Amino acid sequence: MLISHESMEQALESAAILVKLGLPARKLLAEAVEATGVKRKQLSKAAKDLEAAGFLFVRDIGNLWESQFELVPTLAGEEALEALDEQL
Repeated sequence: MLISHESMEQALESAAILVKLGLPARKLLAEAVEATGVKRKQLSKAAKDLEAAGFLFVRDIGNLWESQFELVPTLAGEEALEALDEQL
């Protein structure tokens, strides 16, 4: 059942975008989906690309002395990853 995408075709289009983002982005999204969010001290290019594509929420949870970011998958990201897994 799709929640974020209106059709399976849209989910497959999102999966294609995820493929174009590269393996590091797919691994990061898979890790975030599996753990329902991860924390990082720095934002990688993959995290920024996933956020720009709408597959990941990036929240700055750091303070004045230490930078830290929480990466939480969006429903669109979860569905894109699932559609990609079904394709393979």
